[in-house]
Amino acid sequence: MIDVSDEMRMYLMFIADSNLFGGIAILSFLLIVTAISKRLRQSWLHCALTFMVLISLVAIEIAGSCYSSVPPA
Repeated sequence: MIDVSDEMRMYLMFIADSNLFGGIAILSFLLIVTAISKRLRQSWLHCALTFMVLISLVAIEIAGSCYSSVPPA
């Protein structure tokens, strides 16, 4: 099992309580808006937004999986 220190536990609580999910929602909305036009879909902005949204969702999934595997105190 993974031993989670109090510092890590506080960090995960901060991430869960912050505006992280709102930020991802805004990035996802901008990604949808840039996907409307073929010219915008081929821009560096669309590629960067796609990368940021996908990486953040993967990071949240990994953090959640690690945290859920920790036995309760």
